[in-house]
Amino acid sequence: MTGDTHLRAELYLRGDTYGTFDAQQQVLNRVKRLEANGVFSESMVAGEWQRIRTMAEDKRSEAIQTYEEFTDWAGQNGHSLEPAFERRNRSYVGMDRVDDVVVFPVVSLAIYYGDDLEGVFPCSDNQRTYTVGDALEAFERGDEDWLAQFDSLSVDRTDPLLEPGVDATI
Repeated sequence: MTGDTHLRAELYLRGDTYGTFDAQQQVLNRVKRLEANGVFSESMVAGEWQRIRTMAEDKRSEAIQTYEEFTDWAGQNGHSLEPAFERRNRSYVGMDRVDDVVVFPVVSLAIYYGDDLEGVFPCSDNQRTYTVGDALEAFERGDEDWLAQFDSLSVDRTDPLLEPGVDATI
């Protein structure tokens, strides 16, 4: 891949998971190397989300908006975000309350070209799951056609919906 691709990598990390720090750091380092090599014109930790967010009471609605954007992209491509993202009902012992929730993965990667969402990883189709590692391996080996298997979705934005953290640029 050439240095003039203008691809932007947005990395999303789950902050409430123990024992995954090293794996998340490895992904961060790979993305950073790809940016240094000109594969990505920009890369950032776009935000940190918690394991479970309710659809109705999410205090940080940007996480749910990001999930819905990713879901729109997956639907356009005939893909699903499951099993990495899980949408389900959560009930509470001793209460009649049931919430619709999204369980977020430990790490996910979104690739943008301008205001078009080109890919979300992990995602799956009827035959396989495309992991964050699969996407990074394709970029690392310079496979310019790999991302072309996915249709882009215009999202009309060039900044993450989630508020990046203090050390957001990687």
